[in-house]
Amino acid sequence: FQMTEEAKKMAQVQTIIIGDSAGRQNGLALSGKIETDETNAASIVSHIPGRIEKLYVRFTGEKIYRGQKIAAIYSPNLITAQKELLEAYKMKDVNPQLYEASLNKLRYWKIKESQIDNIIETQKIKESFDIFADHSGVVLKKNVNVGDHLTEGEVLFTIQNLNQLWGVFEVYERDLQKIEKGQKITYTTPAFPSEKFKSKIEFIDPVIDPQTRTAEVRIAINNSQQKLKPEMFIEGQ
Repeated sequence: FQMTEEAKKMAQVQTIIIGDSAGRQNGLALSGKIETDETNAASIVSHIPGRIEKLYVRFTGEKIYRGQKIAAIYSPNLITAQKELLEAYKMKDVNPQLYEASLNKLRYWKIKESQIDNIIETQKIKESFDIFADHSGVVLKKNVNVGDHLTEGEVLFTIQNLNQLWGVFEVYERDLQKIEKGQKITYTTPAFPSEKFKSKIEFIDPVIDPQTRTAEVRIAINNSQQKLKPEMFIEGQ
């Protein structure tokens, strides 16, 4: 699009150059955004059917850690299993197979060894059991509330580990010849305009989008300091 100098003045048009000299020299100027790493997503499920008595994780965005107590559940199945355990414990010398089977039933429901030991030592039935997180991450979706009834395998929370992220660029097909897996990309984000980051290309989409005529190019981002966030815009070269 061209305009005469007089037309520019009348239209009050201003122009800027996008990309630095290095980007112009190699012809590679990339735009994209930061996304979550799909391989670091996880669902925390209930291994026990029952009713939620307490929730220790209360809202979306909360950080949780592996081994952290996340909920307390009441389960008639667990009440019965504990009774069977205590009866089998009394006869473990006579029928060790029955005792081991009663232990394995509780282990199958992810009841910790320390919890099982406490039942045997106190000889008391616990009314509710704590559920612990199998993974660390940030809660993306909270699916349950206190009082909800759960089936075995039902998802309580969907979480995402943000220590590793993806940077996803849209690259025009004419520029794909200039990139390859393992190549280093330098990129910036408006959140930290004076800081430059570097990552390697780990994936190039084998299929071109027929609408945009672009392919996705993905870099792996080490985000152990939790500085960068999903949905941030990035510019790379």
